Parts: sequence; C-alpha cells; structure tokens
Amino acid sequence: MKKLVLGFFISFLFVSAISAQEDQTGKFSLAGNLNYGTKIESLGIGLRGQYGFMERLRGSLEYKYYIDRHNTSAWGLSADAHYLFGLGETFSIYPLAGVTFSRWTYDLGRSGLGELIEEFTDEKTKNSNNRIGLNIGLGGQIAVGEKTFIQVELKEALIKNYTQFVASVGFMYQF
Repeated sequence: MKKLVLGFFISFLFVSAISAQEDQTGKFSLAGNLNYGTKIESLGIGLRGQYGFMERLRGSLEYKYYIDRHNTSAWGLSADAHYLFGLGETFSIYPLAGVTFSRWTYDLGRSGLGELIEEFTDEKTKNSNNRIGLNIGLGGQIAVGEKTFIQVELKEALIKNYTQFVASVGFMYQF
C-alpha cells in the first residue's frame, strides 16, 4: 500500500511539474556565467546560447575559458541538450547531456624556468592537448524577471586524462 501511495504521489508531482513549465519552442536566450573546474582548479568565464527545439527540449552551445593557474590554461566548447521540468511558475530543473571539445595548455615558460630548461635540454616548455568528451549533469533556473533568469549547473565533463566536475552560475536573458 505504501508503494502504491508513493507511486501516485510521485506521478502527481511529475504531472504537476510538466504542466507548470512554459513552452520553450522557438525561444532563444543568452547567458554569461562563471565556472569552476576541479581538474584545472581555476575560475572560468563563459558565454552560452540556448534555443528551444520543442516544448521542453532545448539545445545549449557554450564557450568557456579558464583563467591560467599553475602554468595551465584551458578553454572548451560544449553542446548540450536540456529537458526542462517546471517546479512552479518561476523554477525549473533539467538533466543535461552532450559533447565537449577542450584544449588544455601547459606552459612552463610562464614560471620563469622555461628558458633555463630549453637551454639545457631539447624539451619544449609549452604543450597543448585537444580532447573530445561527454557531459552529463543537472541544472536549474529561477526567474528573476519576465525574461531574466539565474541558472546553476553541475556537470561532469568526461574527458580522457582531463575529467572534471564543473559548477557554474550565470545570468540568462530570454528573447
């Protein structure tokens, strides 16, 4: 009996959540955000564009650049899909999944040791790696105005040798 009541309750919440979500079809939005990546251990800045393809499905294209830290810098380009669930008139959550391309650069020359190392060895002091990976995570947005939102995303970027957890918060304007 408990399982039956719990099942009805969860179904009711699910149907209520879906019915409260505003239709996303044809809506375009831009967002600026701040990110933190656990692998690079650095703050990043980003710009994201989103477009609603269906009532609850939208695509997201994002560029982020992580500030140099410990002679390492990185940037990435991600394409994700969001499936929105409204939890009231002003709040939505969404699972997300997608692909990412990133470039990681390690520059020992910035530490002042680069010239010394190159003088005594034939080793390069700057090395870059390009990687393709997958994103999976959860996001949420809350309306702060009719067309403005605060967005929060938590996602795992699964990248060979560079997997990292990324937390971001941003301000979004919907056109």
